[in-house]
Amino acid sequence: MVLRALLICLFFAASLLVGVARAGDGDAARSIVWADLLPEGEGERLARLQQMQAIEMGFDHFGAEQFPQIMSFAAVEELDGQRVRLGGYILPFDYFSGGRVTRFLLVPYVGACIHVPPPPPNQLVYVETSEPVEVAGLWDPIYAEGVIRVQRQDTDLAAVAYTLELDAIIPYRP
Repeated sequence: MVLRALLICLFFAASLLVGVARAGDGDAARSIVWADLLPEGEGERLARLQQMQAIEMGFDHFGAEQFPQIMSFAAVEELDGQRVRLGGYILPFDYFSGGRVTRFLLVPYVGACIHVPPPPPNQLVYVETSEPVEVAGLWDPIYAEGVIRVQRQDTDLAAVAYTLELDAIIPYRP
């Protein structure tokens, strides 16, 4: 029951980000959504793996953070090297005065990797900048724009299948 609620929440967040990502302003970046990072059939496969994991480990609402990350690095190779715009939320590795960050995960929903098991690697994007960028609020949705790479990163928070060479962070404006 709780797993179903979690999956519904993830679907709802992804649906919201579809609208966020498709509301682009017509520049050269290709607007993508989180589902675009999954090869065909991968979403269904991940849902089955999550369900099997919950059954095997005896899903407990209060023990959700004990679930390991489902490790799928299946990526969409055609995206490698493309300039994209992807909506999501910032999960920083570092946080400097004035709300500046240099390394963060772009995640599909608020709280990913914090209170629940991390999304699979192919649903996370690692971003690192040479110059700190200002972030208005960590709970605010943003667009991250830049060149995406199919490149594995292993971090303290989660394993990641994609990296983004950041050009800009653009606040989401409804």
